[in-house]
Amino acid sequence: MRLENVKLNLDTELVLNVGDPIAKTNAPRAYNKLFELLDMNAIMLPCEIKKGQLPEFLKACKLMGIHYLAPTMPHKGDFVDLLDDVDETSRLFHSVNAVRLDGNGSHGAGMDGKGAVTAMLDHGAKLDGIEALLYGSGGITGVTACELARAGVKKIYITNRTLERAENTARIIRDNTPAEVEVIKPEPESLNKAAEKCKLFANLTPLGMAGFAHKHEYLGFIDRMPEDSSVFDSVINPPMSETISRAKVNNLNTIPGMYMLVSQMDLIFNFLFSKRVSEQNKEACIDELCSFLNVARP
Repeated sequence: MRLENVKLNLDTELVLNVGDPIAKTNAPRAYNKLFELLDMNAIMLPCEIKKGQLPEFLKACKLMGIHYLAPTMPHKGDFVDLLDDVDETSRLFHSVNAVRLDGNGSHGAGMDGKGAVTAMLDHGAKLDGIEALLYGSGGITGVTACELARAGVKKIYITNRTLERAENTARIIRDNTPAEVEVIKPEPESLNKAAEKCKLFANLTPLGMAGFAHKHEYLGFIDRMPEDSSVFDSVINPPMSETISRAKVNNLNTIPGMYMLVSQMDLIFNFLFSKRVSEQNKEACIDELCSFLNVARP
């Protein structure tokens, strides 16, 4: 990857974006842009670590004096049991995307859910008292559902190809939030029926992501959502994903995944570096990502 906009000297703090595969990661573009804007002597680099190698990797980080990690798939869950402390919601759903290693041990936090809901609210989604439909059953679904419940969403429908996983996620949400939760099959009839009641749809899977082999089998349910509904996609590239494009055809409010990434940056930078990220800096990150991906700003 190109390393413009970064410093590199003996005092540079190395921040690792840990995943497998990691070649298509977008996080370093946002982090390194913020390091530049905040005048921080730090650089984020992608680091491909295979499944099962995290214990040895953490030992190596401590040995080398690496203090900051940004886990991505498939390691967001595997890190949880290896850390000294993790926030409650992230532990419930086995998902962290920020890790700090210091003299007091190893500390993890998951900001995906907070970032997703902050992006929704900042871009016009009305959440209080509504019903919402979520596609997915991984850690990001659970943490996002918890944040939606805290924002006032009264009922959450979860759909996923593997219903057993969706049921497990739903059970944890029921046990830890006031929201009503129902699991539905990912088939047109069930999706259509739920969509007619929902003012939010959130795709929390890689479906539609550039380079990912699978796409949504059916998105016609978006046509049945109320006219004042919002559609959110966690997919960053392309910004105009198939989900967002379908929603725009229906003139619904849309929140592309790029906004989720930058919305959580203030929380992540505060947790990792005790730094705050301004709205202006977030906008600069969007510009950086769009320039790097050669796409129009969403």
